[in-house]
Amino acid sequence: MNLLHLLLGAAALLAALLVLLRLSVSVLLVSGPSMTPALRHGQRVLFVRPGLARLRTGRIVVVTPPAMATDGRTARPGRPPGGRPLLVKRVAAVAGEPVPPEVREAAGAAAGDVVPPGRLVLLGDNPGFSTDSRLWGLLPTQSVVGIVLDGIRPRG
Repeated sequence: MNLLHLLLGAAALLAALLVLLRLSVSVLLVSGPSMTPALRHGQRVLFVRPGLARLRTGRIVVVTPPAMATDGRTARPGRPPGGRPLLVKRVAAVAGEPVPPEVREAAGAAAGDVVPPGRLVLLGDNPGFSTDSRLWGLLPTQSVVGIVLDGIRPRG
C-alpha cells in the first residue's frame, strides 16, 4: 500500500508540475521579417511570462501592440481573443535609460529624456520591415506578454 501511495503522490506532483510549466512557458511562431536576422519567418520561439525572467535592454519579447497598431480582425492562431496579434520585438530601452533617437519623435521626447517608469522602447531588428516604437512611441511594460528564452529551428 505504501508503494501505491508513493506512486500516486509522484503522479500528482508530475501533473502539477506539467500544469505549472504550461502556464509559465509558451511557444510562438514568428511571422514576418521584422526580427531578421535574429529570428526568421516560420521559426518557433519559447517564451516565459514576464515575472519569470527579467525585462532588460537587448532581450527579445513577445508583446501585444497598442490598439492603434491593429486592424480589428477576429482571433486566429497567433492572435489572442480580442483580435490583437502577438508580436516579437527587441527591448531597446527600459525605465531610466535614454530614449533612443529614432523613437524621440513618436514618443514626444527630447534629446536627453529618459524612459519613465512603467514604460519601455521596443524595436524590430529589421527596421525596414518593422512596426515598433518608431511609430508607437513608448509602450507600457504591461504590454509584454513574455520574454523569449530560445529559438527552435524551423521545419523544412
